[in-house]
Amino acid sequence: MSRAKLKPADLDRPLSDAEFEELDTFLVSDVTSEETLTIEALDGYLTALAIGPTTLAPNYWLPRVWGPSEADTPAFDSVEEAQHILGLILRQMNGIIASIESDPDGFEPVFGFVVTDEQDREYIDGGAWAMGFMQGLELVRADWQPLFDSEEGQAWLRPLHLLGALELTPEEEALVEAPEQEDALTRQIPASIAAIFRYWLPHREEVDEQMPGTIERADPKVGRNDPCPCGSGKKFKKCCGAAATLH
Repeated sequence: MSRAKLKPADLDRPLSDAEFEELDTFLVSDVTSEETLTIEALDGYLTALAIGPTTLAPNYWLPRVWGPSEADTPAFDSVEEAQHILGLILRQMNGIIASIESDPDGFEPVFGFVVTDEQDREYIDGGAWAMGFMQGLELVRADWQPLFDSEEGQAWLRPLHLLGALELTPEEEALVEAPEQEDALTRQIPASIAAIFRYWLPHREEVDEQMPGTIERADPKVGRNDPCPCGSGKKFKKCCGAAATLH
């Protein structure tokens, strides 16, 4: 199925419910690897990139969406599909930026839910979201260090660490054993995100002032000699940009 090319003006359009569902379905489809981020993890990952101290180009962070290795690159059916999915991811990123900039306290992360068999009660599950956030943070971990060195920063990061870190101490694991515990920690995340956003805001504004012309919105346009957005490490013209080389 052919798709119209994404125009720069389209970047600020939030994803429709149908487009969000399409991206969700693609991320867990057979053409992606088991290492690819789910829609909840992707939302957390992009949020860390949006509110953190460092602005990263898409060709740096996009490959990590698919997984840790080149083998995790999706098997796109066509160049058009690759660019379409990339456009959806970038629009989700820009939607997060717009949402949190306009109303930090009203920001709504994309959390999952879990229902227990014993009580048939639904709990909010922020585990995947927090894991994605921590992965985004780890891309430039050293740049986040001032927050880790701050007492208030440690408090803001605590629910994200407990729910999303790959390794926890036995004492920390005891704090996330039950759905009730994860639910309570998940409910702390929106306030933490608003606080972290405000913490780094002066730093980001200072960097923007020192670098006039800095692009704040992710841009889907890819030059033929740029790295391919699929994350293969090859130039676009020798990868998804070549009609005979689709993967």
